[in-house]
Amino acid sequence: MAERFVAQVSMTINSPRAKVWDALVNPETIRQYLPVTSVVSEWRDGSPIVWKSEWLGKPLEVKGTILRLEAPNDLEFTQSRPIFRPSGASDSPRHYHRVTIKLSDDGTQTRISVDQDNNTTARELEHSAGGWRLALHNLKALLEGARV
Repeated sequence: MAERFVAQVSMTINSPRAKVWDALVNPETIRQYLPVTSVVSEWRDGSPIVWKSEWLGKPLEVKGTILRLEAPNDLEFTQSRPIFRPSGASDSPRHYHRVTIKLSDDGTQTRISVDQDNNTTARELEHSAGGWRLALHNLKALLEGARV
C-alpha cells in the first residue's frame, strides 16, 4: 500500500464560528491573513476559485474548484500545486490537493481543522502543513485582535 501524505492542522480561535466562517470566504479578509493579492470565487458548489500572489518575485496563480460549501461549518475545495507540480505535468486531478476545512464550536470559541491530501512526498507534506499552520496562526491573530 502506498504511503498517504495528508497534512492535518487544527487550532482553537477565540471568536464565534460565524466570524471565522466569514474570514474563510471574504476575499478582503483572506488577503489579511494569507499571502495573496486576490481571491476570486462565486463561493458556491462547483464554482472555480483562484488565488493570486507572487512567489520568488514571479506571479503565482493557484486554481481550484469549490467542492462543498456548507456555511458556517464545512468548506472543501481542490487546489493546484504550482510549486511541487512536475514541469510539463498535465492538469489532471492527481496534480491537485483536496482541502477540507471544518469549523465546530468549542464553548464560546471555534475549533478549525484543515486536512490537505494528495501530498506526494514527505517534503511536500511538511510544506503543506507548515503553510496551514502559518495561515491559521495569522487568522487567529487577526480575529483575536493581535497584529498579523
